[in-house]
Amino acid sequence: MTTEDLIMKVTDDMRDLLITKNRAYGDSATNPSNIFSSGSPIESLCARIDDKLMRIQNKGINDKTEDTVSDLIGYLILLKVAIYKGKRDEYNEMADSVKMGGFANINGTPIDNIEDLQVHYDFHEEDENN
Repeated sequence: MTTEDLIMKVTDDMRDLLITKNRAYGDSATNPSNIFSSGSPIESLCARIDDKLMRIQNKGINDKTEDTVSDLIGYLILLKVAIYKGKRDEYNEMADSVKMGGFANINGTPIDNIEDLQVHYDFHEEDENN
């Protein structure tokens, strides 16, 4: 197998594992229940990532910690998803304001049209509706 083939295999395996776990846990990584903690999805994922990094730091990378590496990869992917979802939610709030005739304030610059807002967030119409 080439390196490219192995990259595809590992990423496909990670994707399948993340989707399976997401279904089993009810999307708890990006929509936490906050029963015991009140952290945001990003804060919660960063805490989990810290735990995995601490385990690797303490135990090294070996046969006993290979699952920890997979967990870390999964949490990093979920962190990217949570960041994207946060930006999408922020965009949607600002877009609602702009659509009602208001404006969005981004770094002190008022934006009064959807096109400029989309450029700032690098979103497209299909992203806006998801």
